[in-house]
Amino acid sequence: MNFVDYLELNRRSNPDQIAIRTETNTWTYEELVRDVRRFANVLQSDGISSESHVAVMLPNTYEFAVALFGSLARNQLTGLIDPRSKRGELETLITQMDPAAIVTTAENADSVREIDQSISVYCTEAGDGVGQDFWEQTEAASAEFRVPETLGEEEALMLHTSGSTGQPKAVVHTHGSFIAVSDLATISYELHSDTTHLAALPLYHCWGLMNLGATLKIGGEIVLMNRWNPEEAMERIDEYGIDFFSGVPAMYKDLMASPQSDQWQPTSLEVAITGGARVPSELIPDAEALLECPVFNGWGMTETFAAGVWEEPSQERRIPSVGTSSDRLFEVKVIDQEDGSELPSGEAGELLVRGDAVMKRYLGQPSETSDVFSGEWLRTGDIARIDQDGYVYLQDREKYMIITGGENIYPQEVEDVIEELDGVRNAVVVAKPDERKGEKPVAFVERTDQSELTEAEIKSHCLDQLAAFKHPRTVTFIDDPPRNSVGKIQRTALEEEIVD
Repeated sequence: MNFVDYLELNRRSNPDQIAIRTETNTWTYEELVRDVRRFANVLQSDGISSESHVAVMLPNTYEFAVALFGSLARNQLTGLIDPRSKRGELETLITQMDPAAIVTTAENADSVREIDQSISVYCTEAGDGVGQDFWEQTEAASAEFRVPETLGEEEALMLHTSGSTGQPKAVVHTHGSFIAVSDLATISYELHSDTTHLAALPLYHCWGLMNLGATLKIGGEIVLMNRWNPEEAMERIDEYGIDFFSGVPAMYKDLMASPQSDQWQPTSLEVAITGGARVPSELIPDAEALLECPVFNGWGMTETFAAGVWEEPSQERRIPSVGTSSDRLFEVKVIDQEDGSELPSGEAGELLVRGDAVMKRYLGQPSETSDVFSGEWLRTGDIARIDQDGYVYLQDREKYMIITGGENIYPQEVEDVIEELDGVRNAVVVAKPDERKGEKPVAFVERTDQSELTEAEIKSHCLDQLAAFKHPRTVTFIDDPPRNSVGKIQRTALEEEIVD
Protein backbone atom coordinates (compact mmCIF):
# COMPACT_ATOMS: atom_id res chain seq x y z
CA MET A 1 0.00 0.00 0.00
CA ASN A 2 0.87 3.66 -0.30
CA PHE A 3 0.96 5.53 3.03
CA VAL A 4 -1.57 8.01 1.62
CA ASP A 5 -4.11 5.16 1.42
CA TYR A 6 -4.29 5.28 5.22
CA LEU A 7 -5.06 8.99 5.17
CA GLU A 8 -7.87 8.22 2.73
CA LEU A 9 -9.21 5.55 5.09
CA ASN A 10 -9.20 8.00 8.00
CA ARG A 11 -10.94 10.61 5.86
CA ARG A 12 -13.75 8.17 5.10
CA SER A 13 -14.13 6.88 8.67
CA ASN A 14 -13.69 10.13 10.60
CA PRO A 15 -13.55 13.14 8.24
CA ASP A 16 -14.03 15.80 10.93
CA GLN A 17 -11.30 14.49 13.23
CA ILE A 18 -8.46 17.02 13.55
CA ALA A 19 -5.37 15.67 11.81
CA ILE A 20 -2.92 18.57 12.18
CA ARG A 21 -2.85 21.56 14.49
CA THR A 22 -0.53 24.55 14.50
CA GLU A 23 -0.45 27.56 16.78
CA THR A 24 -2.98 29.37 14.58
CA ASN A 25 -5.02 26.77 12.71
CA THR A 26 -6.35 23.22 12.50
CA TRP A 27 -7.02 20.87 9.58
CA THR A 28 -9.25 17.81 9.60
CA TYR A 29 -8.57 14.56 7.76
CA GLU A 30 -11.09 15.71 5.15
CA GLU A 31 -9.13 18.92 4.60
CA LEU A 32 -5.72 17.23 4.70
CA VAL A 33 -6.65 14.65 2.07
CA ARG A 34 -8.27 17.35 -0.09
CA ASP A 35 -5.04 19.39 -0.10
CA VAL A 36 -2.85 16.32 -0.61
CA ARG A 37 -4.88 15.37 -3.69
CA ARG A 38 -4.72 18.92 -4.99
CA PHE A 39 -0.94 19.12 -4.72
CA ALA A 40 -0.59 15.72 -6.38
CA ASN A 41 -2.57 17.17 -9.28
CA VAL A 42 -0.34 20.27 -9.31
CA LEU A 43 2.72 18.08 -9.85
CA GLN A 44 0.93 16.14 -12.55
CA SER A 45 -0.39 19.19 -14.42
CA ASP A 46 3.03 20.87 -14.26
CA GLY A 47 4.53 17.93 -16.10
CA ILE A 48 6.55 16.52 -13.19
CA SER A 49 6.91 12.89 -14.20
CA SER A 50 6.11 10.26 -11.59
CA GLU A 51 9.57 8.88 -12.35
CA SER A 52 11.15 12.18 -11.28
CA HIS A 53 12.25 13.03 -7.76
CA VAL A 54 10.62 15.69 -5.58
CA ALA A 55 12.19 17.39 -2.54
CA VAL A 56 10.52 19.01 0.46
CA MET A 57 12.61 21.58 2.33
CA LEU A 58 10.31 22.93 5.03
CA PRO A 59 10.12 23.29 8.81
CA ASN A 60 7.28 21.77 10.88
CA THR A 61 4.31 23.26 9.03
CA TYR A 62 1.05 22.04 7.54
CA GLU A 63 2.57 22.65 4.10
CA PHE A 64 5.22 20.03 4.91
CA ALA A 65 2.54 17.35 5.28
CA VAL A 66 0.66 18.44 2.15
CA ALA A 67 3.82 18.49 0.03
CA LEU A 68 5.15 15.19 1.40
CA PHE A 69 1.95 13.20 1.03
CA GLY A 70 1.01 14.88 -2.24
CA SER A 71 4.31 13.73 -3.68
CA LEU A 72 4.02 10.23 -2.19
CA ALA A 73 0.48 9.96 -3.57
CA ARG A 74 2.02 10.04 -7.07
CA ASN A 75 4.68 7.48 -6.11
CA GLN A 76 7.39 10.14 -6.47
CA LEU A 77 10.67 9.33 -4.76
CA THR A 78 10.55 12.17 -2.23
CA GLY A 79 13.55 13.73 -0.51
CA LEU A 80 13.40 15.60 2.79
CA ILE A 81 15.94 18.37 3.36
CA ASP A 82 16.69 20.34 6.51
CA PRO A 83 15.61 23.93 5.75
CA ARG A 84 18.55 25.14 7.83
CA SER A 85 21.07 23.45 5.52
CA LYS A 86 24.10 25.54 4.65
CA ARG A 87 24.87 26.25 1.01
CA GLY A 88 27.53 23.54 0.64
CA GLU A 89 25.40 20.83 2.24
CA LEU A 90 22.33 21.91 0.26
CA GLU A 91 24.26 21.73 -3.01
CA THR A 92 25.47 18.21 -2.14
CA LEU A 93 21.96 17.02 -1.29
CA ILE A 94 20.34 18.55 -4.37
CA THR A 95 23.04 16.98 -6.53
CA GLN A 96 22.42 13.60 -4.87
CA MET A 97 18.62 13.74 -4.85
CA ASP A 98 18.32 15.33 -8.30
CA PRO A 99 14.78 16.71 -7.75
CA ALA A 100 12.68 17.96 -10.64
CA ALA A 101 10.65 19.98 -8.13
CA ILE A 102 11.17 21.30 -4.62
CA VAL A 103 8.77 22.82 -2.09
CA THR A 104 10.47 25.34 0.17
CA THR A 105 10.31 28.76 1.78
CA ALA A 106 11.13 32.07 0.14
CA GLU A 107 14.24 32.19 2.31
CA ASN A 108 15.65 29.09 0.59
CA ALA A 109 14.20 29.51 -2.90
CA ASP A 110 17.02 31.74 -4.16
CA SER A 111 19.67 29.25 -3.01
CA VAL A 112 17.89 26.40 -4.77
CA ARG A 113 17.65 28.39 -8.01
CA GLU A 114 21.32 29.38 -7.84
CA ILE A 115 22.28 25.72 -7.50
CA ASP A 116 20.02 24.42 -10.31
CA GLN A 117 17.76 26.68 -12.37
CA SER A 118 16.00 23.71 -13.97
CA ILE A 119 14.23 22.78 -10.71
CA SER A 120 10.56 23.78 -10.41
CA VAL A 121 10.36 25.70 -7.14
CA TYR A 122 7.11 25.98 -5.17
CA CYS A 123 7.23 28.66 -2.47
CA THR A 124 4.98 28.41 0.56
CA GLU A 125 4.91 32.20 1.05
CA ALA A 126 2.92 34.32 -1.37
CA GLY A 127 4.39 37.22 -3.30
CA ASP A 128 8.05 36.36 -2.91
CA GLY A 129 8.77 36.69 -6.64
CA VAL A 130 10.80 33.47 -6.76
CA GLY A 131 9.18 30.29 -7.99
CA GLN A 132 5.53 29.33 -8.10
CA ASP A 133 3.09 30.11 -5.30
CA PHE A 134 2.46 26.79 -3.53
CA TRP A 135 -0.98 27.70 -2.19
CA GLU A 136 -2.17 29.55 -5.28
CA GLN A 137 -1.39 26.48 -7.35
CA THR A 138 -2.75 23.99 -4.82
CA GLU A 139 -6.05 25.77 -4.11
CA ALA A 140 -6.74 26.11 -7.83
CA ALA A 141 -6.18 22.41 -8.52
CA SER A 142 -8.79 19.67 -8.61
CA ALA A 143 -9.36 17.61 -5.45
CA GLU A 144 -10.16 14.54 -7.55
CA PHE A 145 -7.21 12.16 -7.48
CA ARG A 146 -6.79 8.43 -7.15
CA VAL A 147 -3.66 7.02 -5.54
CA PRO A 148 -2.13 4.42 -7.87
CA GLU A 149 -1.58 0.88 -6.68
CA THR A 150 1.70 0.81 -4.78
CA LEU A 151 3.92 -2.10 -3.80
CA GLY A 152 5.64 -2.09 -0.43
CA GLU A 153 9.08 -2.52 -1.97
CA GLU A 154 8.73 0.60 -4.14
CA GLU A 155 11.09 3.40 -3.17
CA ALA A 156 9.37 6.29 -1.41
CA LEU A 157 11.71 8.48 0.62
CA MET A 158 15.19 9.96 0.56
CA LEU A 159 16.21 10.90 4.11
CA HIS A 160 19.51 12.66 4.58
CA THR A 161 21.86 11.73 7.37
CA SER A 162 22.59 14.49 9.86
CA GLY A 163 26.07 15.11 8.52
CA SER A 164 27.38 15.36 12.09
CA THR A 165 30.04 12.75 11.30
CA GLY A 166 30.79 13.46 7.65
CA GLN A 167 29.30 14.29 4.29
CA PRO A 168 25.51 13.87 4.08
CA LYS A 169 24.06 10.87 2.26
CA ALA A 170 20.57 10.34 0.88
CA VAL A 171 19.18 7.21 2.55
CA VAL A 172 16.46 5.53 0.47
CA HIS A 173 13.48 3.92 2.21
CA THR A 174 10.44 2.20 0.73
CA HIS A 175 6.71 2.68 1.23
CA GLY A 176 6.81 -0.59 3.16
CA SER A 177 9.43 0.58 5.63
CA PHE A 178 7.54 3.85 6.30
CA ILE A 179 4.36 1.90 7.02
CA ALA A 180 6.23 -0.72 9.07
CA VAL A 181 7.90 1.74 11.47
CA SER A 182 4.63 3.64 11.84
CA ASP A 183 2.92 0.39 12.82
CA LEU A 184 5.74 -0.53 15.18
CA ALA A 185 5.44 2.73 17.12
CA THR A 186 1.65 2.44 17.19
CA ILE A 187 1.71 -1.10 18.57
CA SER A 188 4.67 -0.68 20.93
CA TYR A 189 3.28 2.42 22.65
CA GLU A 190 -0.42 1.61 22.29
CA LEU A 191 -1.27 4.69 20.22
CA HIS A 192 -4.90 5.10 19.13
CA SER A 193 -7.25 7.41 17.27
CA ASP A 194 -7.53 9.66 20.35
CA THR A 195 -3.74 10.07 20.55
CA THR A 196 -2.50 13.67 20.46
CA HIS A 197 1.20 13.94 19.67
CA LEU A 198 3.37 17.01 20.19
CA ALA A 199 5.66 17.07 17.14
CA ALA A 200 8.65 18.92 18.57
CA LEU A 201 11.19 16.92 16.55
CA PRO A 202 11.78 18.07 12.95
CA LEU A 203 9.50 16.26 10.52
CA TYR A 204 12.28 16.12 7.92
CA HIS A 205 14.24 13.95 10.36
CA CYS A 206 13.54 10.20 10.32
CA TRP A 207 12.35 10.10 13.94
CA GLY A 208 10.01 13.05 13.57
CA LEU A 209 8.70 11.52 10.34
CA MET A 210 8.10 8.16 12.02
CA ASN A 211 6.04 9.85 14.75
CA LEU A 212 4.09 11.79 12.12
CA GLY A 213 3.37 8.55 10.30
CA ALA A 214 2.40 6.64 13.44
CA THR A 215 -0.05 9.30 14.61
CA LEU A 216 -1.69 10.00 11.26
CA LYS A 217 -1.89 6.34 10.26
CA ILE A 218 -3.91 5.55 13.39
CA GLY A 219 -6.13 8.60 12.92
CA GLY A 220 -4.73 10.71 15.77
CA GLU A 221 -3.85 14.40 16.01
CA ILE A 222 -0.46 16.04 15.43
CA VAL A 223 0.31 19.33 17.20
CA LEU A 224 3.20 20.97 15.33
CA MET A 225 5.99 22.98 16.95
CA ASN A 226 7.96 24.97 14.40
CA ARG A 227 10.80 25.70 16.81
CA TRP A 228 11.69 24.02 20.08
CA ASN A 229 11.00 26.02 23.21
CA PRO A 230 10.51 24.24 26.55
CA GLU A 231 8.03 26.76 27.95
CA GLU A 232 5.91 26.64 24.79
CA ALA A 233 6.03 22.84 24.90
CA MET A 234 4.67 22.88 28.45
CA GLU A 235 1.87 25.22 27.43
CA ARG A 236 0.85 23.07 24.46
CA ILE A 237 0.97 19.86 26.47
CA ASP A 238 -1.47 21.41 28.94
CA GLU A 239 -3.67 23.24 26.44
CA TYR A 240 -4.16 20.40 23.95
CA GLY A 241 -4.01 17.42 26.30
CA ILE A 242 -0.88 15.97 24.70
CA ASP A 243 -0.51 12.29 25.62
CA PHE A 244 2.44 11.29 23.37
CA PHE A 245 5.79 13.12 23.34
CA SER A 246 9.18 12.34 21.81
CA GLY A 247 12.40 14.25 22.24
CA VAL A 248 16.16 13.97 22.27
CA PRO A 249 17.87 14.14 25.70
CA ALA A 250 18.58 17.85 25.27
CA MET A 251 14.84 18.57 25.11
CA TYR A 252 14.18 16.77 28.38
CA LYS A 253 17.08 18.62 29.96
CA ASP A 254 15.59 21.90 28.74
CA LEU A 255 12.22 21.02 30.26
CA MET A 256 13.80 20.16 33.60
CA ALA A 257 15.96 23.31 33.58
CA SER A 258 13.04 25.61 32.77
CA PRO A 259 12.09 28.11 35.49
CA GLN A 260 8.51 26.90 35.03
CA SER A 261 9.32 23.27 35.80
CA ASP A 262 8.79 23.67 39.56
CA GLN A 263 5.18 24.77 39.06
CA TRP A 264 4.36 22.56 36.07
CA GLN A 265 2.12 19.58 36.78
CA PRO A 266 1.19 17.81 33.53
CA THR A 267 -1.79 15.48 33.73
CA SER A 268 -2.38 14.27 30.17
CA LEU A 269 0.89 12.57 29.17
CA GLU A 270 0.73 8.79 28.82
CA VAL A 271 4.03 7.95 27.13
CA ALA A 272 7.25 9.72 26.23
CA ILE A 273 10.25 8.51 24.26
CA THR A 274 13.86 9.62 24.17
CA GLY A 275 16.91 8.69 22.12
CA GLY A 276 18.76 10.11 19.14
CA ALA A 277 21.79 10.79 21.34
CA ARG A 278 23.43 9.33 24.42
CA VAL A 279 20.94 9.17 27.31
CA PRO A 280 22.52 9.63 30.78
CA SER A 281 21.21 7.03 33.25
CA GLU A 282 19.78 9.63 35.61
CA LEU A 283 17.89 11.48 32.88
CA ILE A 284 15.04 8.99 32.55
CA PRO A 285 13.95 8.87 36.22
CA ASP A 286 14.30 12.65 36.47
CA ALA A 287 12.23 13.16 33.31
CA GLU A 288 9.59 10.70 34.51
CA ALA A 289 9.27 12.63 37.77
CA LEU A 290 8.66 15.86 35.83
CA LEU A 291 6.36 14.51 33.10
CA GLU A 292 4.50 12.13 35.42
CA CYS A 293 4.54 9.40 32.78
CA PRO A 294 6.93 6.63 31.70
CA VAL A 295 9.84 7.71 29.49
CA PHE A 296 11.26 5.00 27.25
CA ASN A 297 14.73 4.87 25.75
CA GLY A 298 15.64 3.59 22.31
CA TRP A 299 18.23 3.37 19.58
CA GLY A 300 17.93 3.84 15.86
CA MET A 301 19.55 5.54 12.90
CA THR A 302 18.46 7.04 9.61
CA GLU A 303 19.33 3.75 7.92
CA THR A 304 16.78 1.96 10.16
CA PHE A 305 14.16 4.74 9.94
CA ALA A 306 14.88 5.79 13.55
CA ALA A 307 13.78 2.39 14.87
CA GLY A 308 15.87 -0.66 15.72
CA VAL A 309 16.03 -1.26 19.46
CA TRP A 310 13.84 0.26 22.14
CA GLU A 311 12.14 -0.21 25.46
CA GLU A 312 8.47 -1.11 25.50
CA PRO A 313 5.90 -0.80 28.30
CA SER A 314 5.51 -4.58 28.44
CA GLN A 315 9.21 -5.18 29.09
CA GLU A 316 11.26 -5.20 32.25
CA ARG A 317 13.45 -2.10 32.40
CA ARG A 318 17.21 -2.57 32.62
CA ILE A 319 18.88 0.85 32.69
CA PRO A 320 21.20 1.70 30.90
CA SER A 321 20.00 -0.74 28.23
CA VAL A 322 18.22 0.79 25.23
CA GLY A 323 15.84 -2.18 25.20
CA THR A 324 15.51 -5.13 22.86
CA SER A 325 14.91 -5.51 19.16
CA SER A 326 11.31 -5.98 18.16
CA ASP A 327 10.66 -9.41 16.70
CA ARG A 328 7.94 -7.72 14.66
CA LEU A 329 10.45 -5.77 12.60
CA PHE A 330 14.15 -6.21 13.42
CA GLU A 331 16.81 -8.70 14.42
CA VAL A 332 20.13 -7.67 15.94
CA LYS A 333 23.45 -9.34 16.64
CA VAL A 334 26.97 -8.37 17.67
CA ILE A 335 30.03 -9.45 15.70
CA ASP A 336 33.79 -9.48 16.13
CA GLN A 337 35.08 -6.56 14.07
CA GLU A 338 38.16 -8.45 12.90
CA ASP A 339 36.78 -11.79 11.69
CA GLY A 340 33.03 -11.06 11.45
CA SER A 341 32.03 -13.94 13.72
CA GLU A 342 28.94 -13.56 15.91
CA LEU A 343 29.85 -12.95 19.54
CA PRO A 344 28.21 -14.65 22.53
CA SER A 345 26.02 -12.73 24.96
CA GLY A 346 27.85 -10.22 27.12
CA GLU A 347 30.74 -9.59 24.71
CA ALA A 348 31.08 -6.20 23.02
CA GLY A 349 31.41 -5.85 19.27
CA GLU A 350 29.83 -4.12 16.30
CA LEU A 351 26.03 -4.05 16.30
CA LEU A 352 24.36 -5.39 13.14
CA VAL A 353 20.65 -5.17 12.32
CA ARG A 354 18.34 -6.57 9.66
CA GLY A 355 14.62 -6.27 9.08
CA ASP A 356 11.79 -4.78 7.08
CA ALA A 357 12.65 -1.15 7.84
CA VAL A 358 16.35 -1.25 7.01
CA MET A 359 17.21 1.15 4.20
CA LYS A 360 17.31 -0.03 0.62
CA ARG A 361 20.42 1.90 -0.40
CA TYR A 362 22.37 5.14 -0.36
CA LEU A 363 21.17 7.05 -3.41
CA GLY A 364 23.80 7.06 -6.15
CA GLN A 365 26.48 5.55 -3.90
CA PRO A 366 26.68 1.81 -4.64
CA SER A 367 30.12 1.28 -3.10
CA GLU A 368 29.10 3.00 0.16
CA THR A 369 25.93 0.88 0.18
CA SER A 370 27.97 -2.28 -0.30
CA ASP A 371 30.35 -1.27 2.49
CA VAL A 372 27.61 -1.08 5.14
CA PHE A 373 25.90 -4.36 4.27
CA SER A 374 27.06 -7.86 5.14
CA GLY A 375 24.49 -9.91 3.26
CA GLU A 376 21.12 -8.80 4.67
CA TRP A 377 22.75 -7.33 7.78
CA LEU A 378 23.38 -3.60 8.11
CA ARG A 379 26.65 -2.74 9.85
CA THR A 380 25.77 0.13 12.16
CA GLY A 381 29.23 1.17 13.32
CA ASP A 382 27.96 1.14 16.91
CA ILE A 383 29.76 -0.85 19.59
CA ALA A 384 27.35 -2.77 21.82
CA ARG A 385 26.81 -5.91 23.84
CA ILE A 386 23.66 -8.03 24.12
CA ASP A 387 22.84 -9.86 27.34
CA GLN A 388 21.37 -13.36 27.52
CA ASP A 389 17.82 -11.99 27.45
CA GLY A 390 18.36 -9.88 24.34
CA TYR A 391 18.79 -6.48 26.01
CA VAL A 392 21.16 -4.22 24.10
CA TYR A 393 23.74 -2.01 25.82
CA LEU A 394 25.44 0.60 23.66
CA GLN A 395 29.05 1.51 24.35
CA ASP A 396 29.95 3.97 21.60
CA ARG A 397 30.43 4.55 17.92
CA GLU A 398 33.35 2.61 16.50
CA LYS A 399 34.60 5.73 14.75
CA TYR A 400 34.60 7.73 18.00
CA MET A 401 36.95 5.35 19.79
CA ILE A 402 40.13 7.03 21.01
CA ILE A 403 43.36 5.02 20.98
CA THR A 404 46.02 6.37 23.32
CA GLY A 405 49.27 4.48 23.64
CA GLY A 406 47.57 1.31 22.42
CA GLU A 407 44.72 1.59 24.95
CA ASN A 408 41.12 1.95 23.75
CA ILE A 409 38.90 4.65 25.24
CA TYR A 410 35.19 4.87 24.52
CA PRO A 411 34.21 8.55 24.92
CA GLN A 412 30.75 7.68 26.22
CA GLU A 413 32.23 6.07 29.33
CA VAL A 414 34.16 9.24 30.16
CA GLU A 415 31.19 11.47 29.30
CA ASP A 416 28.95 9.48 31.65
CA VAL A 417 31.40 9.98 34.51
CA ILE A 418 31.67 13.74 33.89
CA GLU A 419 27.89 14.10 33.73
CA GLU A 420 27.58 12.54 37.19
CA LEU A 421 28.83 15.84 38.61
CA ASP A 422 26.39 18.48 39.76
CA GLY A 423 26.66 21.51 37.52
CA VAL A 424 27.23 19.61 34.25
CA ARG A 425 24.56 19.78 31.55
CA ASN A 426 26.45 18.03 28.74
CA ALA A 427 29.90 16.59 28.16
CA VAL A 428 31.60 15.56 24.92
CA VAL A 429 34.96 13.80 24.84
CA VAL A 430 36.95 13.75 21.60
CA ALA A 431 40.42 12.77 20.45
CA LYS A 432 43.26 15.26 20.18
CA PRO A 433 46.37 14.29 18.21
CA ASP A 434 49.35 13.50 20.43
CA GLU A 435 52.91 13.04 19.14
CA ARG A 436 53.87 10.42 21.73
CA LYS A 437 50.67 8.40 22.21
CA GLY A 438 48.87 9.04 18.94
CA GLU A 439 45.73 10.48 20.54
CA LYS A 440 44.59 11.74 23.90
CA PRO A 441 41.10 12.46 25.28
CA VAL A 442 39.97 16.04 25.81
CA ALA A 443 36.59 17.18 27.09
CA PHE A 444 34.14 19.93 26.18
CA VAL A 445 31.69 20.64 29.00
CA GLU A 446 28.49 22.67 29.04
CA ARG A 447 27.78 23.76 32.60
CA THR A 448 24.34 24.44 34.04
CA ASP A 449 23.37 27.99 34.91
CA GLN A 450 25.14 29.32 38.01
CA SER A 451 27.59 26.40 38.03
CA GLU A 452 31.14 27.24 39.14
CA LEU A 453 32.56 23.79 38.51
CA THR A 454 36.27 23.92 37.61
CA GLU A 455 38.50 21.99 35.25
CA ALA A 456 40.48 20.67 38.21
CA GLU A 457 37.34 19.28 39.86
CA ILE A 458 36.31 17.47 36.69
CA LYS A 459 39.77 15.96 36.19
CA SER A 460 39.93 14.88 39.82
CA HIS A 461 36.53 13.20 39.61
CA CYS A 462 37.54 11.34 36.44
CA LEU A 463 40.79 10.15 38.01
CA ASP A 464 38.80 8.84 40.98
CA GLN A 465 36.34 6.95 38.78
CA LEU A 466 38.38 5.86 35.76
CA ALA A 467 41.73 4.39 34.82
CA ALA A 468 44.25 7.22 34.57
CA PHE A 469 44.73 6.87 30.80
CA LYS A 470 41.01 7.60 30.29
CA HIS A 471 40.82 10.94 32.08
CA PRO A 472 40.52 14.07 29.88
CA ARG A 473 43.83 15.90 29.59
CA THR A 474 42.05 19.24 29.17
CA VAL A 475 38.54 20.52 29.85
CA THR A 476 37.09 23.35 27.76
CA PHE A 477 33.88 24.99 28.96
CA ILE A 478 31.37 25.90 26.24
CA ASP A 479 28.16 27.89 26.65
CA ASP A 480 26.44 27.04 23.38
CA PRO A 481 27.67 23.77 21.87
CA PRO A 482 27.08 23.27 18.13
CA ARG A 483 24.02 21.08 17.50
CA ASN A 484 22.37 19.49 14.51
CA SER A 485 18.67 19.73 13.65
CA VAL A 486 17.53 17.27 16.32
CA GLY A 487 19.62 18.75 19.13
CA LYS A 488 22.53 16.33 19.02
CA ILE A 489 25.88 17.97 19.79
CA GLN A 490 28.04 17.94 16.67
CA ARG A 491 31.16 16.11 17.69
CA THR A 492 32.99 16.82 14.44
CA ALA A 493 32.57 20.58 14.91
CA LEU A 494 34.30 20.30 18.28
CA GLU A 495 37.04 18.14 16.78
CA GLU A 496 37.61 20.85 14.18
CA GLU A 497 38.04 23.42 16.96
CA ILE A 498 40.92 21.32 18.30
CA VAL A 499 42.57 21.18 14.88
CA ASP A 500 42.10 24.90 14.34
